[in-house]
Amino acid sequence: MNSKPKRNKAGSAGKKNRGGRPPVADADRRETLVRVLTTADEYEELQHAAAYVGMSVSTWMRSIGLERARAISTEKEAVGNRDES
Repeated sequence: MNSKPKRNKAGSAGKKNRGGRPPVADADRRETLVRVLTTADEYEELQHAAAYVGMSVSTWMRSIGLERARAISTEKEAVGNRDES
């Protein structure tokens, strides 16, 4: 018999690669679900828009929604700073 430990593809002895997705850091973990009801036609529009930029519908909606929310926050801050001058 061979007494050498078996090595996996990564070359580490004794640890078997279990595969799958690595764990996400707590700070990056998304836990809140936002549900949006659409008509079939609206959903089709969302699918086309997301596919055009190579994203899933949920990723695209999160990206666009956060982009707009951050723009509004920045706009509100700018208006608030003008009022103080």
